[in-house]
Amino acid sequence: MHFDIQYRPTHSLAIAHLEPEESVRAEASAMVSMTRNLTITTDGPMGGRGGLLKSFKRAMLGGETFFTNTFTARGTPGHVTLAPTLSGDMLAIELARGEPLYIQGSSYVAAPDSVDLDTRWQGLKGFFSGESLFFLEATGTGPVLVNAFGAIEELDLNGDIIVDTGHLVAFGAGIEYEVTKASRGWIASYLSGEGLVLRMSGRGRIYLQSRNPNEYGQAVGSELPPRQG
Repeated sequence: MHFDIQYRPTHSLAIAHLEPEESVRAEASAMVSMTRNLTITTDGPMGGRGGLLKSFKRAMLGGETFFTNTFTARGTPGHVTLAPTLSGDMLAIELARGEPLYIQGSSYVAAPDSVDLDTRWQGLKGFFSGESLFFLEATGTGPVLVNAFGAIEELDLNGDIIVDTGHLVAFGAGIEYEVTKASRGWIASYLSGEGLVLRMSGRGRIYLQSRNPNEYGQAVGSELPPRQG
């Protein structure tokens, strides 16, 4: 199985090419089209990746949908096309065994069955970041399809960097982080418009999105007319 990504970076569409009897597991509502020989099974709360507890944790804590769809090619090769809700870039990140990938929940799109997803608790520091308290932790082997709002920037970190919480897509093993003020004082941090940021350190790869979906939503929402009664 492999992903072919088209129309980057603004309106990306991913094509998951499947050999006979191969499967890909995708977020609910991500499908755009598929060949006729594909079957769909929905992983409910008692099935799929770890049963009720894992499904609940991913949905309620990691920002993922409660149900996922598994697409399987029957008899002959086939493909399914996938797209996220927001316009932007997509990227297939190849996992190596023993090297987890940590994903901001709403950035996950799809992966084969050889990849397992769970949640990783950020600790109390997550309460102050303005983002999810959990990351999705992807382990195993194979490609993990992620999406971004805007373009994806890939950084190879060897040291330290400051990242706005709303621009983080994913990061690899070997990187630690802490939530901290953007400026020296709380008032200066608030007036700067940045508030809290992530101080990331270590050695590994970081994936960032060029636009912040929360800030975009606030900007667009402020221009909409008020709801009527």
